[in-house]
Amino acid sequence: MSESADTDFKLDFGAGNVVVLLSRCLRLAKEPTDCDLCAQACPAQAITPKEIVQAPADATEDVLAKPDVTTALEKKKGVEISEDCIHCGICTAACPVESLSTTHHSTTGFVKQVSDKVAKLEGLALGCPRALYGVAPRLASRAVTVPCLAALSAEMWFYAATMARDALFHGSAGDDAGPDEQGPVDTLKVYLPPLICSDCPVNSCEDAEALYMATISKIEAWGVDNIELISEPEMLDPQRSTRLMSTLGDATTGGKRETVEHLASSFMRSWQNAGNDLTLEQKRKEHLAEKRKQHLKRQVPDQNTPRPFGKKSQNRRLLRLAFDQHKELADGVELLCTDTVAVLCTGCGACIDACPLDARRKITSNSVLYFSKLPEKERPQGEMAAVSDKLCCLGCSACVLQCPTGACVLADLSGAEFFRLRQT
Repeated sequence: MSESADTDFKLDFGAGNVVVLLSRCLRLAKEPTDCDLCAQACPAQAITPKEIVQAPADATEDVLAKPDVTTALEKKKGVEISEDCIHCGICTAACPVESLSTTHHSTTGFVKQVSDKVAKLEGLALGCPRALYGVAPRLASRAVTVPCLAALSAEMWFYAATMARDALFHGSAGDDAGPDEQGPVDTLKVYLPPLICSDCPVNSCEDAEALYMATISKIEAWGVDNIELISEPEMLDPQRSTRLMSTLGDATTGGKRETVEHLASSFMRSWQNAGNDLTLEQKRKEHLAEKRKQHLKRQVPDQNTPRPFGKKSQNRRLLRLAFDQHKELADGVELLCTDTVAVLCTGCGACIDACPLDARRKITSNSVLYFSKLPEKERPQGEMAAVSDKLCCLGCSACVLQCPTGACVLADLSGAEFFRLRQT
C-alpha cells in the first residue's frame, strides 16, 4: 500500500456526522454553563470548547449593519467538532441535555430497528460492527447494529431490554399459549467477543467498556435483569460446509450414516415447524394489536396536574414506550430532575435563562396548581416564582448552579410518577 493511501485512510464507526443542536446546548443558554462532558467523552479528542459570537436577541437590523457591531455583541461558549471525529456517537450519550445527535444513528432509527427485530420473533441482540464480524448468520440476523455500545444512553438500553422480553412469542408454555402465558422472559443478548473492546480505537482516550458497563449497571438498578453478555467462541460461524465435509471425511461409515440421518431429521423438523410459523406470526400480530388498543386508552386529563411546557426529550420518549409495554417496570426506575424550594424563590429568572430545555417558567405565587397544597409558611414570598417541568427536565443541574438563593434543587422522579404524569 502506498504512503498516500495510508494518509487518506480515516477511521469511521458509521454513526454519521455529529450535529449540535444549538438551542439545547448548555454553553449557549442565556446564562451559559461551562459544560464539557462531550469533549471529555470523545475518544478522538475531536470536540473542543470555543467562543461563539452571537448577536443579542433584541438586536435590530440597524445595529447589526454598523461597522462596530462586534463591540455590541455578546460572547457565548460553544463547542467545535473537528475533522478528527471518528463518528462513534459516544458524545451523544454523554450530553446531559441531548444537544448532540448523529445523522446515521438516531433515537428514532434505533426504535425502528428494535421493533423490526422483535417482530421477527427470533429474539433481540445488540452489537457493534466489529463484534458482529464473523457472527453466525442466525445470530447476526437478530442483532441491532450500533456504532459503539457506549453510544447508547441508559434509556436506549432500558427500551431494548424491555422489548426483548417479548422478542420470543413462543416460550415454554407451548405454541397454543396465550399472550399472558408466553413462558420465560427472553434476554437481550450483547455480543462481546474477547478483547473486542480493549483493542478498539475508541479506548484511546476514554475507556468505552467502562462507560457502557456503568450504563448497564444503572438500568440493572432500575430492575432490568434480562441482559446477557455473550463472548463464547460458539457464537462465531465456523463455515458450515467446511465443518460438514470435515466431519464426514473423518468419521467411520456408521458415523457418516448417523451424521446424515441427523441432518435429514433436522431438515424434516424444520419443514414441520414451517407450517406453525404463520400461525405464530398471526398470534403475534393479534397480541400486538390488542396491546396497541390498550395503549391508546388514555386517562381523563387531570385538571389539578400541571401540563408540560418544556422541550421534549427523545430519551424520555423511550421510557414512555417501554412503560407502555411493561408498566410494572416503572416502579424500579429512578430519574433525575429539579424542583423549587418555593419559599426561597425570588422570581429573578436566573434559572429560566440557564435552562436550554425551557423546562422552567415563572408563575404567580398564588397559583392553585403549584402552590395550593403547600403550607402557608412554605409558599413563595414574592409575586412570582419559578417552577420546573418534571416531565421535560433532565436534571442537568444548570439551574442549580445559577440560582442565587439556593431555591433550585435536584430531585428524584420515580418511573411510576413519570408514567402517571405522562398520562394526564
